[in-house]
Amino acid sequence: MLLRKAFIANRVVLLLCTVFMVFVGMGLVKGEEKEKSELAQLMGKIDVHYKAQERLATYFSFDEVEKERKIYDDASANLAALCKTATTKFARPDDNKYQEFNQAMLTASENIASVFKDANKAHSLEDVLWETGQLRQSCAACHKHLDIRIGSEKQGGKK
Repeated sequence: MLLRKAFIANRVVLLLCTVFMVFVGMGLVKGEEKEKSELAQLMGKIDVHYKAQERLATYFSFDEVEKERKIYDDASANLAALCKTATTKFARPDDNKYQEFNQAMLTASENIASVFKDANKAHSLEDVLWETGQLRQSCAACHKHLDIRIGSEKQGGKK
């Protein structure tokens, strides 16, 4: 009888510990989801400004870009600021490749912004497009490294 009571008490304690661990564990998951959600929102903002920069590929000369200079100037400045936030706030010191890709993203975005900041310097459209391509490549390499598939769920296809 005593052994049976000890067994039941042991099971009750085990059940309570399990319930406690589930609630504590869920708190950790929620914090992690919040960070992922915050990073996803930041990446969404980066994508908006990146797509504005991608429109530059439709122009044939920098003179055509000058007509909409304010749009590209703002997009490039915002892109550089958001990339800086992404590289500092969401750094992963234990993942060298991630850090390398983030640094390449930041460098490319800052180079694009520097083209639009210096109004007196003669720039070619190719310089801006080159840096936009560098930005695209660094983002694609990082997404591949992290196994992030953009658009596959939205389009219903598999990658």
